[in-house]
Amino acid sequence: MENVESVIKDGLKAVEAQLKSEFAVLDAKHAAQVEQLNEDAKTKGETLAEVKAKVDEMIASNGKLKASIEAEAFGGNRQKQLLSNLNEIIHDNYDKIKSETPFMAQKAVGVMGVTNFGNFGGITGTAPISYVENPIMRNFFSPHLYDVFRIIPTATGSVTFPRGGVPNAGEGSFGDQTEGSAKAQVDYDITMVNVSVPFVAGYAKVSRQMLQDLPFLQGYLSTSLLEDWNRRVNNSFMATITAASTAGSTSSTGAAPRMIDYVGQHGALGLGVADTILTTYAVWASVLNTLPSNGSYSVPGGITIGANGETRIAGIPLIPHQAIPTGRIHVLNRQAFAIAQASGLQVRSTETDQDDFIKNLVTYRCEARVALLSFQPTAAIYGSAS
Repeated sequence: MENVESVIKDGLKAVEAQLKSEFAVLDAKHAAQVEQLNEDAKTKGETLAEVKAKVDEMIASNGKLKASIEAEAFGGNRQKQLLSNLNEIIHDNYDKIKSETPFMAQKAVGVMGVTNFGNFGGITGTAPISYVENPIMRNFFSPHLYDVFRIIPTATGSVTFPRGGVPNAGEGSFGDQTEGSAKAQVDYDITMVNVSVPFVAGYAKVSRQMLQDLPFLQGYLSTSLLEDWNRRVNNSFMATITAASTAGSTSSTGAAPRMIDYVGQHGALGLGVADTILTTYAVWASVLNTLPSNGSYSVPGGITIGANGETRIAGIPLIPHQAIPTGRIHVLNRQAFAIAQASGLQVRSTETDQDDFIKNLVTYRCEARVALLSFQPTAAIYGSAS
């Protein structure tokens, strides 16, 4: 069919060229006549109105001629001539035309389906999509150490507190005073500890288009920023706890007996009563799996295990946590630690950071100005499960 279309187009172009040529001749003749009228007007002394009337009559006549030529080109003899030419082309090229794809070609009949719509009948584009909530988008740690220790609000990020000497509070000691003798003198060592509270912070950038097209994204960004903030805090707090902890000492075998020994060692320090045991999930599981030789479940005295796995060692909660190093056990008195917080935890968004407004971006920020204060570092025992 390309050959037929080409011939028809060429024929129409020839007619158009001929029309332009004839119109050009008419326009030239019209211009000459107007010039002659002007000359006649000068010699005969005709008025402007008389000249205008003659020119208008000539323009109308010229328009009628052009219309007559167009009518003849696209109707009458010219049209018959084009039809005759088209018939001759079809007659001379019938076999070739018959072998080409017809104008109203149809696809082969096939089974309609979503997966094969490109080849057979079916939908064009993308099938409708159903949106389903995902309850577990990522992993989350629990509990967070930010929730384990008490919080002390501070007005500034520079915090100072006193710390007494351990294990010796100072020099000298009390003694019995005999008649006429001097009493014993003692003194106490006090250290003023200065802590600079940092901002623990992070941010994420996202386009407004993404926020609008993914309805779950805003909530997911907030929860993820909070989770990653807490993971950073977990690592920071654990570093503070272990910096000057007391090394555990035990000859027992097995996680549960060793924990009992660490609790006893902590009590001997005289730094308050241990109220928390932090360990890994693997160590927590090993306590629940403690078995004697007869095959029945049995753990050392003072250990209680609830129906849901809640475990207490000598009444102290055993808390598994993802931030604890492999095989590590920490027995501590939480009153010996506290969180200094100069600015509360919050997630905020803005469209005015850097060039966000120009690029249609939104910046999400999560931060808090916190630090773990270690009032008495040695009030924590660290050891291993084996």
